[in-house]
Amino acid sequence: MSVFEPALSPPDQPRANTGATIPALIEAVVPLPRVLSLRGKDVLERLYTREHISAREISRLVGASRSGVLKALDRFSIPRERDRATRIGPVPFGFEYLNHQVVKNDAEQAAIRMMRQYRAGGLSLRAIAGALNLKLVPTKQNGLWQANTVRGILARA
Repeated sequence: MSVFEPALSPPDQPRANTGATIPALIEAVVPLPRVLSLRGKDVLERLYTREHISAREISRLVGASRSGVLKALDRFSIPRERDRATRIGPVPFGFEYLNHQVVKNDAEQAAIRMMRQYRAGGLSLRAIAGALNLKLVPTKQNGLWQANTVRGILARA
């Protein structure tokens, strides 16, 4: 019995040569590496263009290198998204990045107004940070407020 014959067929019975079913039989018995999905244009195009998954995420999904994914994109002539407008760097507190534009975030703008009112009332930066933490006002990264963070926001605003 050869490796390509299923174990359920009797060994003395002749088998017809079915070349199209051999890969399916192999795939049913031995799981093929996911990196082979980069060999098909339809899978790569669906992930990259329609589902908007980045080349880095595709490389993590299939277990390939990012450069291998980028070469596959070039090989299949799938247009890369390197020319699209992206924002480099963090978005300042009080703003968010939507549709390739920096727009005001109303909740964060309210927190900035609160910081200004507290500072005008004579509170220290540490007291303002403590008050924001007590009121559960979220930071940009959902952390705790620090005096230095409040100082930077008030200096910019």
